[in-house]
Formats: sequence, C-alpha cells, structure tokens
Amino acid sequence: MSEAPLSICAFAIDTPDPRALAEFYRRLLGWEVDEAESSEDWVELADPAGGPALAFQRDPDHVPPTWPDHARPQMMHVDVRVTTLDEGHERAVRAGARPLPQPPDQQDSPFRVYADPDGHPLCVCAG
Repeated sequence: MSEAPLSICAFAIDTPDPRALAEFYRRLLGWEVDEAESSEDWVELADPAGGPALAFQRDPDHVPPTWPDHARPQMMHVDVRVTTLDEGHERAVRAGARPLPQPPDQQDSPFRVYADPDGHPLCVCAG
C-alpha cells in the first residue's frame, strides 16, 4: 500500500531569542511574522509564496556552530536565492548577517556564506 507524501509545515531554527532572530530573517527575506502561529517561545515567518514557514524556537542553551571549523558543526543552514551575489551581499549585511570565509574550493561559485545573528550559517545563492 502506497502512503500519501507528507509536506513540511515549518523549518525550525533554535535560538535564545525567537523574536529577534525572526526579525533578522524578516528583514532578509521580506516575509511577515505570522502572529497567529507565534508565541514567546516560537515565532513563525509566513512564506508569501505558500511554502513552509520558517520558524524560530527558544533554546536558552543554544551554542552557535564554529563553521567552517567542525568543533561545533552546523546542524542546518538556509540557502536564499538572490538575483546577483552583490545584491545578496548587500541585503544580507543590511539585515545583520556577518560574512563567513568562502570555502577555498568554492571561490568562484554562485553562492556566498554568512552567519545570522545567532551564528547559524546561511548562503545567498545567485540564479
């Protein structure tokens, strides 16, 4: 018997301050907070295209990864599609992202690596 495929309703990111990290991603993506789905410990940004929400859940013991060092490896990262890397860089930095070292074997790649305010890596990807 074949089961119906499931869908993702949210992608959750651990953070000591869900509202603050949601505000960073709101500035970066231009998405709005879904107050009906949010609380003190959980904040959701609604994808205006109808995709899964990006959610932020309180973790008072969150320790940021040390990417690209693997002492504390990343557990996930977000890729954000942008028109150009220059536009993506400006938008990411303006929102509060910090550039991270580009992997040596990816110097000419169509993506750039940043850290959000809590230290989670994210990539802006041109195309």
